[in-house]
Amino acid sequence: MKLSMRLGKRQSNGVYFVEFDNKKRVSLKTRNADEAKRLFNRYRKEWLAGKLSRISGECSKTLEEFRKEYVEWAEAIQPRSTFRSNRLALDKLIHYAGKSCKLDKVGIKHIDQMKADLKKLSPNSINNYIRHARVVMNKAKEWGYVQVNPLSAVKQVKSERHPPAFLDRKQASEFIASIKDIDLRRLVVAYLTTGRRRSELLNLEWKDVCEDGSRYLLRVSKTNSGQWFPGNSMFRAVLNSIGRGTGRVFKRWEHPDTLSHKIKEALKESGFGHLRLHDLRHSFASIKIMEGYSLKQVGELLGHTSMTATQIYSHLSDDHLAEISEMNLGPVDLGD
Repeated sequence: MKLSMRLGKRQSNGVYFVEFDNKKRVSLKTRNADEAKRLFNRYRKEWLAGKLSRISGECSKTLEEFRKEYVEWAEAIQPRSTFRSNRLALDKLIHYAGKSCKLDKVGIKHIDQMKADLKKLSPNSINNYIRHARVVMNKAKEWGYVQVNPLSAVKQVKSERHPPAFLDRKQASEFIASIKDIDLRRLVVAYLTTGRRRSELLNLEWKDVCEDGSRYLLRVSKTNSGQWFPGNSMFRAVLNSIGRGTGRVFKRWEHPDTLSHKIKEALKESGFGHLRLHDLRHSFASIKIMEGYSLKQVGELLGHTSMTATQIYSHLSDDHLAEISEMNLGPVDLGD
């Protein structure tokens, strides 16, 4: 049932307010009658459109209505892989909560139902749905449909944390040499020598690469928007071997999942079947750490916005420090 609302005026100070039938009052912070009427009409219009939850405390927007708005916005603004993951998570949420469920009625119960049904999946897969569902619902908060993110308190499924899997420099060279498909080999070299995420290289366009390949722009990534990165000699060699053109640099593969499968097959054939495409990013980072670069430097190359994400490589950094800490000054008499 919809709330009714009326315009009122405090006798004590003459300030106008909006009152809902649940007795909740919101001050309009004005003593001017015309200004109060204008504000009241604006609030009423927004309220009737279901966007006044931040004032009335009630949300009339359903998940299905929100989905239409969100998908239209996200498809235009988000990276393709991010949009796809967010949309899938939202669809899962609608499956368990129902299309007609109001946004402020979405809660932990629906996520718990999803966890129970998807228990055959890996914890990482389930947690991926949870993370993206939380991100989507945070947008509902930003848009003023709900006062708080209803999924902010949802706990992820516990999973064992393992050090990142990676190829060392020798293994990386062996893997590259084993790839017969020249297009795939070029792209693998690009991933291994830049540490980019799957979608970042797949969506890279020639207009965002400097003429000499010394720098390239990632217009939209997982954590940044419009950031330049240096192009090293191996990456420039890849670009030169392709030949400058228009549109996407690596245009052979349209769908990210197709590329993941292709690289997985190549990894299996070369004896590294326990790895996946994203582990090429880990390989880049691990090799750099073992070459002596700091966690901060590697994090900047990866595009991390905080050191937290880079800490997964800290054990490699510690091992390297232990190696370089050794110092031999020759025979030294230290007495007894």
